[in-house]
Amino acid sequence: MKPLLLFIATFLFSVHMAYGQKDGLYFDKKYYECENKWVALPQKEVENTYIYGFVYLDGSAGYTFDVQGNFSVNSGKFSKDNTQRESSLKYRLPKRYALLAILPDIALKQMGLPKEPDWLKIYREGEDNTDRLVNKGFLLNDVEASAEAIPVLLKAYGKDPHYKGLEFELAFAYNATEQYTTAIEVLKKALSVDPENYMFYRELGYSYLHNQNAAEAEKLYTKGISISKDDDQSAEMAFNMAGHYYGLKDKVNFAKWAATAKKYMKDTSPFKPYLEKMETELK
Repeated sequence: MKPLLLFIATFLFSVHMAYGQKDGLYFDKKYYECENKWVALPQKEVENTYIYGFVYLDGSAGYTFDVQGNFSVNSGKFSKDNTQRESSLKYRLPKRYALLAILPDIALKQMGLPKEPDWLKIYREGEDNTDRLVNKGFLLNDVEASAEAIPVLLKAYGKDPHYKGLEFELAFAYNATEQYTTAIEVLKKALSVDPENYMFYRELGYSYLHNQNAAEAEKLYTKGISISKDDDQSAEMAFNMAGHYYGLKDKVNFAKWAATAKKYMKDTSPFKPYLEKMETELK
């Protein structure tokens, strides 16, 4: 099992690799596109033996890869290694990943695999519940798959639009896909119910700023910072306005918002080097 464990560990922290077609397998799918599917992991070009398993969504652990074993491809025939595994191997899939290949129907037939393993029904129970849908939307937003998150979140929105965290995730997804007007509509309704939610102001300010309404964005960011309980979020709101005025070469307003950003910004903030660079260039 040691070589298998080593390969899995290498795979989990590999970069997003682009693989083409090999042995009738197409390594062109991101893991969230393989939910409830049998998949193969990419191997070196000279090899025709692959690790295979099943990708599913664990409500608490996130997207997970259940390792089943190895198979080989010879003259177009898929052959499973029937060596008994000593224990179950399950790995939560990280943000960085290799592209996977969904096993074709012919592979499932030749390897004697069911369409879905029997144990999957446990994890699929309640998958259309609002909390599960919101969590799935969050996971998709987190890996920059916001276009895929929107239909999932809309399904939850139709059931309970003000469910905790839902409106923010939906607005975030709309902003990430440059649907700023729609994000504004969602967030205005959200604020009518929860007017003291500083995260709504953060996201709404972003929507207006990118919808060419900087004046409204400035008002919203000012309000958001005034009620924020999180210095990181306050720093981000101020940084966004500073960046806007940097683009306009407006030194006065840039300096005002840069000072506000620095008031809340930690030394470890990812925005700090960009802010310092903008300050240097404007000087």
